[in-house]
Amino acid sequence: MDDDFTFCCPTKIYFRENRVSLIGKIIKEDYAFHKVYFVYGGHSLKKSGAYDKIVSSLKENGVDFQEYSGISANPDIKDVRKMVEETKAYQPDLILAAGGGSVLDSAKCVAHGYYYDGDPLDFNKHLVQPLHALPIATILTLAASGSEMSDSCVISDYEHHFKNGFNSVTNYPLFSLMDPTLTLSVPPYQVGVGLADMFSHSLERYLSPSHEQEPCDDLALAVLKNIVEVSYRVISDPDDLAARRTMMICGSLAHDGFTNYGKGKMFIIHKAEHKLSGAYPLLTHGQGIALLMPKYLEVNKTIFKDKILRLSNVVFGIKTKSATRGIQALKDWLLSLPIYHSYEELPFKVDPEEVKKAEAILKWKIKQTGDKK
Repeated sequence: MDDDFTFCCPTKIYFRENRVSLIGKIIKEDYAFHKVYFVYGGHSLKKSGAYDKIVSSLKENGVDFQEYSGISANPDIKDVRKMVEETKAYQPDLILAAGGGSVLDSAKCVAHGYYYDGDPLDFNKHLVQPLHALPIATILTLAASGSEMSDSCVISDYEHHFKNGFNSVTNYPLFSLMDPTLTLSVPPYQVGVGLADMFSHSLERYLSPSHEQEPCDDLALAVLKNIVEVSYRVISDPDDLAARRTMMICGSLAHDGFTNYGKGKMFIIHKAEHKLSGAYPLLTHGQGIALLMPKYLEVNKTIFKDKILRLSNVVFGIKTKSATRGIQALKDWLLSLPIYHSYEELPFKVDPEEVKKAEAILKWKIKQTGDKK
């Protein structure tokens, strides 16, 4: 088991409740940027009123900006290519992304494509590694992906049914403004799939090979426990702002690298989900994750048994000697979320053969050398 590791998490967080209007001042006074390329999804940002506050703040602080909207879930490389062309012509100091993981990841890919003469999808195909990128700032509106504080970037190519991520220190945003009031307008379904997504980020880290005493496994379990507890609060009372604060913090902690600090990580569920939603772009990432998580534990329950039992006890409060019972605890929690709970329930048809292809990825094919937990 390789004990060497490198850790970096340079993103600065501005956690400001109901203060998205600070963005222009932060950009101007804290970083002295004057020209911003502003990326967002569309209707939800405007409907919540956040768009007007952001634009007013930029104008009031003398920050010039050009905007691009319409980024969809499972962002397509076509949008990225258009934005790369625009940024090369506009030459901004900073890319500002306001939205959830899809918007943030699109901005990250654009930031790398700005300095690259080839196709920006080359990074996600792992054909090249970025050397540098434009600075990125994010305004988080959906607690889910953790992209506001992570080194990952996932992009799809609808035309060729491709979806993949790449990790690089250049993917970390320079700073992120986190305002839990921006999540109040998020529909219950999106909240649910977001909770499933953030849960998987630390679950996969926890299930990765560990030493006999692995401090970050305790951190991962603590984050997972908080996600489960806050999920009941957020779903039962969508206006519980304190719960939204906790949910937003959990989303960042689950994917900023701290819950696998000191050890490697294996994102097998994510690899399988990318295979599935690459074939079906209408499949929301967190939804695909929710459908694949229990299967991952089931097909590897012999390897994972001790960790499943600990997960069941610490996170779900169920003491058992049965890995099957521990997996059921995870299933029961997922059933409490306002999401789809089977492929048959999805509002579009998924070929069972495509599901089998994705699930085939879940089976571990390596030995967990040094894993004693």
